[in-house]
Amino acid sequence: MKKEFRDFESAREFARSLNLKSNKEWRAYTKSGNKPDDIPNAPDSTYKKNFNGYGDWLGTGTVATNDRVYRRYKEAREFAIALNLKNMDEWRAYTKSGNKPDDIPSAPHNTYKKEFKGVGDWLGTGTIAARNKAFRSFTEAREFVRTLKLKDQNEWERYCKSGNKPDDIPSAPWGTYKKDYKGMGDWLGSGTVAPKDRVYRSFKEAREFAQSLGLKDQKEWKQYCASGNKPDDIPQNINAIYKKEFKGVGDWLGTGSIASFNREYRSFTEAREFVRKLNLKNWKEWTEYCASGNKPDDIPANSKTVYKNEFKGDGDWLGTDSISNRDKVFRSFEEAREFVRALNLSGDGQWREYCASGNKPDDIPSNPIQIYKNKGWINSGDWFGTGYVANYKRKYRSFSDARDFVRKLNLKNWKEWIAYVKSGNKPDDIPANPSVVYKEWKKK
Repeated sequence: MKKEFRDFESAREFARSLNLKSNKEWRAYTKSGNKPDDIPNAPDSTYKKNFNGYGDWLGTGTVATNDRVYRRYKEAREFAIALNLKNMDEWRAYTKSGNKPDDIPSAPHNTYKKEFKGVGDWLGTGTIAARNKAFRSFTEAREFVRTLKLKDQNEWERYCKSGNKPDDIPSAPWGTYKKDYKGMGDWLGSGTVAPKDRVYRSFKEAREFAQSLGLKDQKEWKQYCASGNKPDDIPQNINAIYKKEFKGVGDWLGTGSIASFNREYRSFTEAREFVRKLNLKNWKEWTEYCASGNKPDDIPANSKTVYKNEFKGDGDWLGTDSISNRDKVFRSFEEAREFVRALNLSGDGQWREYCASGNKPDDIPSNPIQIYKNKGWINSGDWFGTGYVANYKRKYRSFSDARDFVRKLNLKNWKEWIAYVKSGNKPDDIPANPSVVYKEWKKK
């Protein structure tokens, strides 16, 4: 049933009598339980044509930002300059202080989009936004920077923060001089070249150098690269620089180790024959064996991937005769259900315990929902023979019949309804959550 609210004038008169100061206090009041039912929580929605903001609704005189009339830009800027604020942080603090007149906007860049020329102009400090500054040419700026004798980007950043940098030298030259900028080494004159701009030795020469180091693996290669001893014309990320020639770290370092994707393995039949002779019992033991260092290089650890077409499960690979679920042959749904019902289990919890006990026959699936989907599966109650039906499959009384039943219980509130639901006295065809079941439900 749709609520009937007071007319706008009467409702506003009531709201004003509360002497609330803001929209926040109004929301707190609506949640207090003291608000009459014929006064709406959201007057802006209920009285769309008459509502003129919460200042008008509460009688505070506050006007919504989008309805305010501000001073002209010139007058507002003169006021802001007279405050002698130094930067945007001080301006924000001022706007939050409560001293700002209502006809001066907090966000002048939004209010005066066409006239606003930056915080420096607004506050009269003379500071100019980077995008509006006129910088020296790239050649002149770089020449100045090189005279500073800075060594790296860290020293450059410290210099920029020192206050000594001229305003016409940009802090972020890579953004200002996009076409000319060639890296911090070129900008500072330190000679350091960005990786993307370096010229490296040929793959053959670089590999000869790497092999002369006598390193054993990728870990030692990374440590060497981090040591500071690596020549600049030898790349650290070799696989990216020498994409076509690179054949793995073993080839790069000369250790003979071959990357998995480049190895040549025994045929599936020969590999499986070798593995079965190990008499391993399960996949865990296989994983431990692979990590032991005893596995021949031409036997893959990731047999499932290498032999995609022939691999038929862990049991077949290890020779244990264990069969993966997807390859098992299960009893028909009717036969399996008959077996399970004879166990007299009460529900899913006891079923999981039974499956974990080791007593379950292999041709009875532990996940019957998946195995018998569209093959007879209805629900757990049907599977166990308990008659239990999941909530979403139950058939409930009509809304009118259910409501008539509930009203006769003389319950006073939702708390008493929840207590009744938990008591065990509720009929199964009366839903515990009527708001979900019935489209006719209307929260009172």
